[in-house]
Amino acid sequence: MLLEEKMRFRGIFLLLFLALASNVHAQAPNLQTAGKFAVLAGGGIVSADAGTTIVGNVGSSPTPTVTGLLASQVTGTLYTAANAVLTTAQTDLTAAYVDAAGRPSCTALTGALGTGTNANLGPGLYCYSAAALLNGTLTLTGSSTDVWIFQIGSTLTTATGASVVFAGGASPCNVFWQVGSSATIQTGNNFAGNIMALASITLDGGNLAGRALARNGTVTISSKETIISGCSSGTPVVPTVVVSPVNSSIICGAAGSSITKTAVVLSNGVPVAGTVVTFTITGPDASKSGTAITDASGTATFTINSPSVTSSAGDSIVAAVDGGTVVSNTTFATCSGSTGSCSTTASPTVTVTTQTAGPPKQVVFSVQASGGLFSLVANTPPTTNATVAIPTFDSGTTMALGVTATKINQSQSSVVELTVVDLCGHTTVFDPVFATIAIPASTSQHAAEFNFNHREVTHFNGISRAEGMVLLQNDTPGVSLLIIRVNGSEFRTRLSNGQTKKLDISSALVHGSNTVRVAVTGNPGSSVDLTIADGK
Repeated sequence: MLLEEKMRFRGIFLLLFLALASNVHAQAPNLQTAGKFAVLAGGGIVSADAGTTIVGNVGSSPTPTVTGLLASQVTGTLYTAANAVLTTAQTDLTAAYVDAAGRPSCTALTGALGTGTNANLGPGLYCYSAAALLNGTLTLTGSSTDVWIFQIGSTLTTATGASVVFAGGASPCNVFWQVGSSATIQTGNNFAGNIMALASITLDGGNLAGRALARNGTVTISSKETIISGCSSGTPVVPTVVVSPVNSSIICGAAGSSITKTAVVLSNGVPVAGTVVTFTITGPDASKSGTAITDASGTATFTINSPSVTSSAGDSIVAAVDGGTVVSNTTFATCSGSTGSCSTTASPTVTVTTQTAGPPKQVVFSVQASGGLFSLVANTPPTTNATVAIPTFDSGTTMALGVTATKINQSQSSVVELTVVDLCGHTTVFDPVFATIAIPASTSQHAAEFNFNHREVTHFNGISRAEGMVLLQNDTPGVSLLIIRVNGSEFRTRLSNGQTKKLDISSALVHGSNTVRVAVTGNPGSSVDLTIADGK
């Protein structure tokens, strides 16, 4: 073979090799049937906010439990029991996850996404050996067929208000977040792409243009979240309009009540800004129909002040874009009662829904007011070492509202106090105890014979009769045994690393002020997060 021909052959081979190498990440992982799901979990689904809206199928396998979600909040199929469809979807998710995790020759990243050189990324395969943080705005620039895969060794966490945006025609449909443990998408995020987590996913309120897919753990939605999976067909969906929340239930005819609807407009998963959305109302408030313009997140907000709906007639609301060529889902507003029954209406309630080990460590509350929620604030002080995310809500709503408290310093205790007021003027102050109980690294809490006084690590004064639920989130490493004494009664529980448990100590509490004493045993450096609050 002539030298020139040999060189040409080697050149062609080299180009072919480079093309094959680049295609390692150019092809998107195939979700198969899992792609029909907007939310798919392995250990169950929990939603703390009645305003959440999901476009796409929702389900969990092998644990099929779904708590806090209604079929009216899901545009798609809501699976609440074991089903072969769920089993197949989890199998397909596992295959896609393994595919994404096994792609070779990644570009290693350091530092936070959305900052510095990590603020604007072209298509490719990127990786973090351990945890990844999104802080600020991450811009993904490429064409509609380009693919981004992020391999993350442990956790994916976003900062409050972080965003993923697109340029050049790039699509969230082709973005894959392969997370080696758990993902936490914080409050106010406009996140995008397919989250494939080995363990759990937590969504704290905002917009997700894509999917939340957890292989083994739970998917927790702590505040009002709009999740739109607009890519299941494999072809662009232009545009998608979704009104959230799907249903409103408010105390009607009361001063200060209002209905607030947000319409999210996406084009193939990408937010559309500056678009006029027409909100058409059918019902008693038909005269209050109007328009709103989408912001940078593709969200248009429309408020009906002093609604006229009554217990016998409700409003239906539809959002339309471009003169009605694209119409959203229909939402409904109905009455739950009137302020005329204030004398018999119960005060607002606040309960602890979930507690996650993190990082970051978080507690999710469920707030509900049968008298119509009027105001909800986190009191500062005494709230310390925590940020409290309170989502927007309809004034006068009787539906559950999810509130998330996030620790700032993960190793220290936090205090959170909420004041809730309803339209009747009833006020509830919720002031649970949050503490991190740690065994000093230089001290062993193991002993052949247990002595409570010697092992006591803390005590809490002023615990009321109503605060009878203790929620424990054991760390890794965590304590092995925890003992609580109150008014002569003792409650013991053994814990394993990372375990969550509840203890009901209400039987030992008396009216007035109680002192709760806590002792622990375990290895030096182990710790557990403890919450004492109302509710079951």
